Amino acid sequence: MPFDATLFHGLEKPARYLGLEPGAKANERPDHKGRLFRVALAFPDLYEIAHGHLGHKILYHMLNGRPGLSAERAYAPWLDLEERLRRLRSPLLSLETARPLSGFDMIGFSLQYEMGYTNIINMLELSGLDPLAANRPEGAPLVVGGGPGASNPEPLADFFDFFFLGDAEASLMDDFEIISQWRHERAPRRELFARLAGRPGIYVPSLFGPVYEKGRLAGMEPLMPGHLTVTRAVAAGLKGAPFPVCQISPLVKPVHDRVVVEIGRGCSRGCRFCQAGFLYRPVRERDAGEVLDLIRRNLSSTGQDSAAFLSLSAGDHSQIGAMVEGFMDAHSAAAVSLSLPSLRVKSLSDGLARQIRRVRKTGFTLAPEAGTARLRAVINKDLTEDDIFQAAEVAFGLGWRTLKLYFMAGLPTETEEDLRAIASLGQRIKRLSRAKINLGLAHFTPKAHTPFQWQPGSGVEDIRRRLAIVREASRLPGLQVRFNDPGVSFVEGLLSRGDRRLGRLILEVQRRGARFEAWNDHFRLDLWLSSIDALGLDAAELLRARDTGEVLPWDHLFCGVSKDYLAGELDKALKAQTTADCRQAGCLGCGACHGPARIDLAGPLPPAAKAPPAPVAARAWPRSAPGRPLPEYRYLARFAKDGPMALLGHLEMVEAFKRAFRRAGLDLALSQGFHPLPKLSFLTALPLGVPSLDECLLFSLSSHAPAAEVGPLIALPEGLRLAKVESLPSQGPKPKALAARWMVASPGPAFGGGPLPSATRLSYEDPKRGRRDFLLADHILEASSPDPFHAILTIRIGEHGTPKPIEAARTMWGLPAGLQASLVKLSTILDTDPPARNT
Repeated sequence: MPFDATLFHGLEKPARYLGLEPGAKANERPDHKGRLFRVALAFPDLYEIAHGHLGHKILYHMLNGRPGLSAERAYAPWLDLEERLRRLRSPLLSLETARPLSGFDMIGFSLQYEMGYTNIINMLELSGLDPLAANRPEGAPLVVGGGPGASNPEPLADFFDFFFLGDAEASLMDDFEIISQWRHERAPRRELFARLAGRPGIYVPSLFGPVYEKGRLAGMEPLMPGHLTVTRAVAAGLKGAPFPVCQISPLVKPVHDRVVVEIGRGCSRGCRFCQAGFLYRPVRERDAGEVLDLIRRNLSSTGQDSAAFLSLSAGDHSQIGAMVEGFMDAHSAAAVSLSLPSLRVKSLSDGLARQIRRVRKTGFTLAPEAGTARLRAVINKDLTEDDIFQAAEVAFGLGWRTLKLYFMAGLPTETEEDLRAIASLGQRIKRLSRAKINLGLAHFTPKAHTPFQWQPGSGVEDIRRRLAIVREASRLPGLQVRFNDPGVSFVEGLLSRGDRRLGRLILEVQRRGARFEAWNDHFRLDLWLSSIDALGLDAAELLRARDTGEVLPWDHLFCGVSKDYLAGELDKALKAQTTADCRQAGCLGCGACHGPARIDLAGPLPPAAKAPPAPVAARAWPRSAPGRPLPEYRYLARFAKDGPMALLGHLEMVEAFKRAFRRAGLDLALSQGFHPLPKLSFLTALPLGVPSLDECLLFSLSSHAPAAEVGPLIALPEGLRLAKVESLPSQGPKPKALAARWMVASPGPAFGGGPLPSATRLSYEDPKRGRRDFLLADHILEASSPDPFHAILTIRIGEHGTPKPIEAARTMWGLPAGLQASLVKLSTILDTDPPARNT
C-alpha cells in the first residue's frame, strides 16, 4: 500500500507514525492453503510508551514468523493527529503498510492499565468501527484483548469479541489456526465462538450473561451448555520459547529505549497487593546462556547501546550473578549499559551494583512499599529497615547520586503512623548522603485475583488526605515527593473490580472527550464524576469492600491461584502474618502448579537466589588511559534525507545513525568521562519536514577502515541515503558549513523575473525566537528563478542566525502572505569543498 507522509506534516512529532524502523517488517507469506490472516497489534497509548512493551515484541515475532499470519502495529494517535483524522475523515492506519485498521482480520489490544480504556474506544472509532461488538457486522475485524487487564475484562466486555488470558506461547498459535480457517470459510461469528469455547485462555463474553439481584452482581450465567469457566493458558517453561532476535530499533526515542530480554516469568514472593505476582505464577526461568545469546543477537541487529533483564524479580533468578557478569564482560567495552528494572532490595549486593556501574549508572530504585515493619508484614513484604539502609549505603558508596524510593499509601490496615513513617524513612535515608532522593508515592488499588481483591477502594478526598500527610511530613532539602493525580487512583479503583455495567461509563467518558487518561496533565476527573452522575451510578457502591463469599465479576475466570488460597492470605494479612516463598519453604498449595491450570514443568521450580553474589572487582576496559587517549580516525559522510524521513527530527536522526554504525560493526570513538558518548555530529540542523539532497555528518572511528569500505556497511532506514564517505586528517580543524543552497517551490506561478530591487531587509516573527531581522546582502549569495514556479537561493550560515529560505523568497519576490510554498535543500557548501562547489 503506498505511503503518504503528507498526512503527518506539521504534527508535534510526526515520526511516531512513520514505521520504517529497522527490524519492522510484516510477513506476506501465505500458508500452504494460500491464506494470509492479518493482525493489527494495537496499544492504547503513544508510540513512546507502546514500543517498550515486551508482550508486543513477542507477539510480533511469533506471528510474523509463521506463514499465513501477518502482524502490524497500531498505536493511539496524539491529539493533533486525532483532530486531523477526524477533520479529514481519514482512518487510523497501521505503521508497517499504512493499512486502515478496518482492513485487518483482527485487532488485538494490549490491556495493560485501566486508564487506557478510553483510548481503546477512541481507536475503534477512528478506525471506522462501532465500539460495541454487538453492532459490528459480520466481516468486520475481530476485536481481541489480552494482558493483565484481561484478568477482569468485564468493564470492556461489550466492546470485545473475545479475550485471551495467559501466556501466548502456550496455545495462541493453535488458536490462530482455528480462527484463520473460520475466516477462510466465511462462517458467522457465533460459529467461531463455539469452536473457541473451552480452549485454554479464551474468554468469549457473549457466552456468559451477568445476573443482578438488588443492584448487585449475583452471578455469571453460562449461555453455552457445558462451558462454565475459563482457565488461563500457561506455558510450561521459557527454555526455547519464542523470542525475537531482531527487535525493532525505534526511530522516535521511547520511554524505555533498550533491548529487553525476559529472564524469568512469575514471582513466588507473594506480595499481597501485586496482581502480576499472582497472575503469572509459577516461576519459570530462561537459562543464562540463552539470555546472553538473545541479548548479543538483539544488540547486534538493533544497534542499541542499552539492555535490560526483565522479570518480576530479576534478583531472584538462580543465575543472576553469572548473567550480569557475563553481560558486562561481553559488552562493557562497547559502552553498552545494563539495567535490572525490578531488582528487590534484598537481592542487591555490592558486587552486583559494581557490575552494573561498569559502563554507567542506570536508574536506581528501592521499593520498601510501606514505612513500618507491621505494614510490610501485612502486605507480605519480606524486608527490614536494615535491609533498606544496607541497599541504600551500597548505592551511595558506589557513587549513585540519585535514588528513588517507592512506597504505597492506602494499604489495608494502614494508620496515620504508617504514613508518617514513610516520610521518616525517606528522611533518614537522605541523611546518609548528599544524594537526591525521589520518593515515589502510589496509592493502593485493590486488584482482581489478589488477596486484597475484597478490600475497599478509596474516594478522591481520602486519597488526597493520605498523600498530603506524607508530603507535609517529608519536607527536607533534597527529598522530593512525587505522586499521581488522586483522581487517577480513584478511577482506577472503580474500573479494576468493575462488572459489565462499567462499560457504559467508559463509553460515556470517552464521548465527553477523555483521552490519554493515564497522563496526569490530560486526566479529567470532572468528566468521570459528571458521567457517573448522568448514568445514575453510585461510586461508593462500586468502591465498597466485598465479602469473601460474594460473587466477583471475574469468578468464572480461573487464573491459576485458588480463591480459597487468596482468602487465606487475606486473613493472614489482617493479622499481620507473613507467608514464606514457596521456592524456599516448599509448596504452599496456591494451585498455580497443581490446580485446574496445572502445567507440566520440566522438573521442580528453579530455586531462588539464596544470597547476593559475592563482590566482584570491576574490570578495566580500553576506553581511555590517563595521558594516552585512544586513536581516532575522522570521516565526513554526505547523505540525502527525503521522503518520509524528512519528518524525522534532528535528535532522532542522530540516534538512527548511531545505531546504524553499531549494526555495521563500526566502533565509533567515544568521549571521555563516566557517560561516554559517540563522536558523531551534523554540520547543520535541518528544519523538520524539509527534505535535503545533501547533508553532512562528521564521525570518528576508534579503528581505521578505508572510507570506500565504510559506506556500504551502513544500512539506513528508507529515506536516508548515504552518497559518499571520505577520510579526514586526524588532526587540525574540522570542516565547517559556510552556506546552503535551497529551492523554494510555489503551487502556482509566483517567481516571474528576478528579485525585487527594493528588497534589502528581511523581518519576520519566529515562533521560538521572536522577532528576526536580517540585512539580505549579508546572507544571500545567490537568488534566481529558473521558472515561474521555483526560486533558487544560496544563503550564508551566520554565526548569530540564518534567514529562513521561504521567508527570504517571500520578501525578495513579494509573495503574498498566504502562499503555501515548499522547500528542498539542494546542497551544503563547506569550507573544504572545491571552488566550483563554493560558487
